[in-house]
Amino acid sequence: MRRVSENQTTRNLVSYALENKRRVGEYSKQLTTGLKVEKPSDSIDAGTISRYQQQIAKIDTYNSTIAQAKSFLQSQDDIVSQASQLLVRANEIAQQGANETLSEFSRSQLAEEVFQIRDQMASLANSTFQGKYVYGGVDDDDAPYDLQTYAEPVDGDANKRYVFDAEPGTDVSKTVRVSDDISVTLNTPADKVFGTSMEALERLSRALAGYSTNPASGTPDGTGTAYTFPDDFHTQTSDIKACIDLLNFARDKEMIPERVALGGRLRRIETGTALLELTKNSAKEALSRLQDADEAEAASNLQQAQTALQASYSVTAKVLRLSILDYV
Repeated sequence: MRRVSENQTTRNLVSYALENKRRVGEYSKQLTTGLKVEKPSDSIDAGTISRYQQQIAKIDTYNSTIAQAKSFLQSQDDIVSQASQLLVRANEIAQQGANETLSEFSRSQLAEEVFQIRDQMASLANSTFQGKYVYGGVDDDDAPYDLQTYAEPVDGDANKRYVFDAEPGTDVSKTVRVSDDISVTLNTPADKVFGTSMEALERLSRALAGYSTNPASGTPDGTGTAYTFPDDFHTQTSDIKACIDLLNFARDKEMIPERVALGGRLRRIETGTALLELTKNSAKEALSRLQDADEAEAASNLQQAQTALQASYSVTAKVLRLSILDYV
């Protein structure tokens, strides 16, 4: 008959006790964390688990980008909405100023509000978002519109002119990827949104103040001389009426289409967000099946492991006459 040595018996008993202790620890941890697999390396499905985890992390990165892009586009929608309202008010003043029952003095009083509207429009065109110029293209550390002057008059509001700073990069629209398959344009160059508005407001305000503006303010050599009254009164009226057409063009062909475009970009982001959410939920469900512990099963396994552990302690104590302190 084969004889089992005392040392071998000891090793077997201790090994059995340690294994039961390990199982108690494992199932206790499953109940605490809710996971049966904490690290991919703990499972035979390591590659699949790792792939799903990477996919979820990538989607979280996209969601962070989306939140930033959405705020950026919404800020532009607010800007364009304000700009459009300014054009409506300027048009009302132009309609009033084109009436030849007004004197040149009354027209000059109207000019004061239009100068303020022009300055507000320039401020909107030079808006910043998180320290960067919204409409600066990739040259977003420099204001799109620079303040310069007209030769006549030599000072005052009618002397001021805003010129688009067409440096390299200002005509480039930024884009951002919001999913593997969807990219969204983030901005339109400043002159495409505000170019006609700035020209119309400068020409209108100067005309009401008593100064012609030729050529338009956006050109490098913008000039304009004072009207001679009463001889140039009808010329002043014609210039004011021409500004009405420019204001309508700016609103109908620049501001409104830009708001429509912004709405389309936001909807594109919403589409990307919905697709990402579906993909993430699917990945989380698959990952849950591979990683999550069954609470009832883990509790049952823990109870069995604890029973087995106590039994192994009892057997070991009886066979080897060891106290519990010898193997804890």
